[in-house]
Amino acid sequence: MSGSSKFEAIFKGIHKLIEEDGLRPGDRLPSERELSERLNAGRSSVREVLRSLELLGLISTRRGEGTFLEPVYAHQFVDLLAGFILKNENAKKDVMEMRMILEIGAVRLIQKHPVTKEQTAHLEYLVEKMKRLVYDHQNPKKVMMDFHAYLIKLTDNYLLTRVWHPVVCFEKAISKEKDDEEKIYRKMIACYEEIVDAIKEKREWSAISCLERLFAAWRSIRTGISHHESTSGMELDLTD
Repeated sequence: MSGSSKFEAIFKGIHKLIEEDGLRPGDRLPSERELSERLNAGRSSVREVLRSLELLGLISTRRGEGTFLEPVYAHQFVDLLAGFILKNENAKKDVMEMRMILEIGAVRLIQKHPVTKEQTAHLEYLVEKMKRLVYDHQNPKKVMMDFHAYLIKLTDNYLLTRVWHPVVCFEKAISKEKDDEEKIYRKMIACYEEIVDAIKEKREWSAISCLERLFAAWRSIRTGISHHESTSGMELDLTD
């Protein structure tokens, strides 16, 4: 079982366990060891899922007391998203499309107010970091995600930030990823460079077009769907 499939299985198992045990907000979850035994999963894998749930605000850990369910009313969006992913077969495609809509909106917001030299310099720094990683045959995905997170930050929109982060977290949890993608990453980095240039020059539609091409590539890497099956006009040319 792949890492993402294992994560999803444990995530669903914890969700089912909460329902079966009748746990309510404020109740304590079974210990990590008990969860591992009941879900027939390794403790390190259970720990990873619990950390993700805590990051999303669905649970909280109190030192010396255990792990507790957070009040549902404080996390209605996350709760809705979790339920959708657990029950919907098209979740991978839909969550990625939602993320794309959020980030296209972010680019439009960014273009409506001045972007400082320091901010564009940080975007350029992240692109250069991606290049170095690919050149050294290392995976640049984390830095790529840092780039997208920084775009969201540049909007200075708190609500957008709060919505975007759980969407990305769930997208990562339910997606499978292929290993040998260096060729695609090299093409993607060129798109990131174009996005930075477009933001600096206030070319909104150029930035959006590049972002759409990036999502076509992400879709290929994370869902295993080929670029030819992606939305028409969004393909990233992978020819040499």
